[in-house]
Amino acid sequence: MEKKQIADEMTTLLRQLVMQNQLVMAARVLGVYFQRVWKIDEELSNRYVRGYFAKYYPKQLESHLKRQNRVG
Repeated sequence: MEKKQIADEMTTLLRQLVMQNQLVMAARVLGVYFQRVWKIDEELSNRYVRGYFAKYYPKQLESHLKRQNRVG
């Protein structure tokens, strides 16, 4: 199985969005990227997005989820 990598431009955009506290927008952009560029379905894309943010932005993901739990 080939190992795919996210384009450098995409990781730069994601980093900028996360630093601007735009985690939801970053997740949507990455999800669409996975679906269109990697040609995977929405369910798998969502799992990859969650894994990506858990690996590279765990603090931001945790604070986002805490905010969601307080609101919801």
